Amino acid sequence: MAELSRYLFLLGALPFVVLGIAHALATPLTVEESKGLSPRDLAFRQSMAEQTVLLTRRTNLWLTWVGFNLSHSLGAVLFGVVVLLVGRSPATFAANWPAFVPLAIVVSGAYLVIGLRYWFRTPIVGVIVSSVCFVSSGALCLLAG
Repeated sequence: MAELSRYLFLLGALPFVVLGIAHALATPLTVEESKGLSPRDLAFRQSMAEQTVLLTRRTNLWLTWVGFNLSHSLGAVLFGVVVLLVGRSPATFAANWPAFVPLAIVVSGAYLVIGLRYWFRTPIVGVIVSSVCFVSSGALCLLAG
């Protein structure tokens, strides 16, 4: 049962790694570049580059948009990699599951709450898969005692 729990934990990491990389690849780096996360209207993208945010005039809305998307991608990938490192062997998983399985459940749950409010179907499904894997892993760990 402990091995199944570890495999479920590892499986839960995969959507975060895959979707985080996909998110980075879909992020446009320039106003002229049209990618999956680009606003459709080029004039709107250009307007984003001309508008500063209230917090500071040192950056514009376009740069904050790109930075947000890339840092969001990095966070998802990093979370997935940490999960993979914790579950990389039966010994590391056995030593660390009491801290990291609940953490994975909380983090994936937080992503799910955010996703249900702000995202589209594909990342929501990925986070649901991860959450189910993490909760199942935790339940099996508790049952194994």
